[in-house]
Amino acid sequence: MSEPIDPDERVTLTRLGELPAAQILCGRLESEGIECAIPDEIMAAQTWHLNRAIGGIRVQVRQADLERARQILESPGLPDNGEAPGESGSDLPASKHNGEDDSISVGDRAAYRSMRVALVSLWLMGLVHPYSLWLAVRALGRADLTAWGRGRAWIALLISLVGCAWMGLLVHRFATLAVH
Repeated sequence: MSEPIDPDERVTLTRLGELPAAQILCGRLESEGIECAIPDEIMAAQTWHLNRAIGGIRVQVRQADLERARQILESPGLPDNGEAPGESGSDLPASKHNGEDDSISVGDRAAYRSMRVALVSLWLMGLVHPYSLWLAVRALGRADLTAWGRGRAWIALLISLVGCAWMGLLVHRFATLAVH
C-alpha cells in the first residue's frame, strides 16, 4: 500500500537555468496565491556560473498547489522557459526545443562561454586570454551560430586579442627590465 500524499510537502515544479527567471516565476505564482520557494537561491546567487551544471535552479510549490502551478507555468503570460517577456536571467536567448527550456544552439552556447571566459580573464590579469581567444575562434567557426552568438563571440575575440596583446607587452617589458 502506498503512503498518503502530504498536501503541504514541497515538490519541484520546474528547474530554470538562471536565478532571475526563477524569481520572476515565483513572483508570478505568489501573485496567484501559490506559496513558492527557491531552495537553491543562495547557492545560485553565489555560484551563478554553475547553475546549469547542477541541473538548474529548482522552483518548488506545495503538493496541493502543483496542478494549478503547472497551469500557471503553461499560461500565455509566461514564455516557454518561465521567464518574463523581454526579461532573461542571462544574456542567453530564450528558446524551446524538444521540451527543454534551455536548448539554444551549441554554437551560441560556445560563443556565450567564450565571452564569459574572456570577461573572467580580465579579473585574472589576462592569464586565460589565450584560452578565451581559442574558444571565440572555435565558436565563430560553428555553422549553427546565430547572430546573437556571433556578437558574443566577436566580443570575446576582441577582449581576448586586447588581453593577449597586453600580456605580451607586459612580458616584453619585464624581459627588457631583466636584461638591463
